[in-house]
Amino acid sequence: MKKNYLLPLFFSITLNADQFSFILYNDFFVGTDKHFTNGVSLSWIDDKKYFDKYDLGVSLNQMIITPTDISKAQPQYDDIPYIGYSYISSYMFDIENDHFYEYRIELGVIGKNAKAQEVQNGFHKLIGSAKAKGWDTQLSTYYTINSLFRYGDISYKKHLKHHLKLDWFNHFGVQVGNFSDDIFAGTILRFGYNYLENFNLHYPYLKEQISLLNLNKIQKGFGWSISLGLNADFLFYSYIVNESQNEGYNIKKHNFNGSMYLGNDFYYNKHKITIFYDLQSPYSVGQDLINSFGGVIYNYQF
Repeated sequence: MKKNYLLPLFFSITLNADQFSFILYNDFFVGTDKHFTNGVSLSWIDDKKYFDKYDLGVSLNQMIITPTDISKAQPQYDDIPYIGYSYISSYMFDIENDHFYEYRIELGVIGKNAKAQEVQNGFHKLIGSAKAKGWDTQLSTYYTINSLFRYGDISYKKHLKHHLKLDWFNHFGVQVGNFSDDIFAGTILRFGYNYLENFNLHYPYLKEQISLLNLNKIQKGFGWSISLGLNADFLFYSYIVNESQNEGYNIKKHNFNGSMYLGNDFYYNKHKITIFYDLQSPYSVGQDLINSFGGVIYNYQF
């Protein structure tokens, strides 16, 4: 029933959207191919203030996780399993001056129905990389529902000389559901020239849509900005970790996880392009390697 409710909402919002974005995460940009190896999101936001208060949005998302060695067809119980996760997100933003409240619900599927095998091997064929051979061992089908609440605030902003600007953004929130339960927080500092004033949010796993909404509604000509941020979360429960353990993988969740973000934004009238680099703490206890990936975000304002 919930899926039947969300699909009409999805189509009604996309037909009248004010903002569109495409987000791509991939460790190809940093020369690796392991763990959180790919993430993609298509998002639409309508800022017509539904119910006299809320901006509404919807997105389609996919995450792909693989072990370090993708040349082996058998399970690698000393690493993590192959995992495909696809989901639809529906969200509402209540914006008041320089802060916002976000309410989000996500319905998803893990397993073959997520179509991660087709996406990863199709992309590998496109770029001339080796085929990932272990998808027959991926986690089995499981349907998920998760909700998120978040508060964000522009804590400081200053206009400098010659159209240079500076701002500092902070956010925190909580997620609950049968996919993951955690609390999280992040901070990000931005400096640039003639950039679009918005909520400069970066979240490591495809939940950045509030950054699409403009606060000043005016963007003329060329602009740029550089952002440096930190994120942290405390993880209470992860279906991925629990199910991997049940299937015999030697994986143990980190209760505390951190990440660092460096991004470069370019603005021109209705267009915005972000190129970013992300470092994350090891996915499992006992793994020494920092996970790294890069990505690109394109945003268009109708």
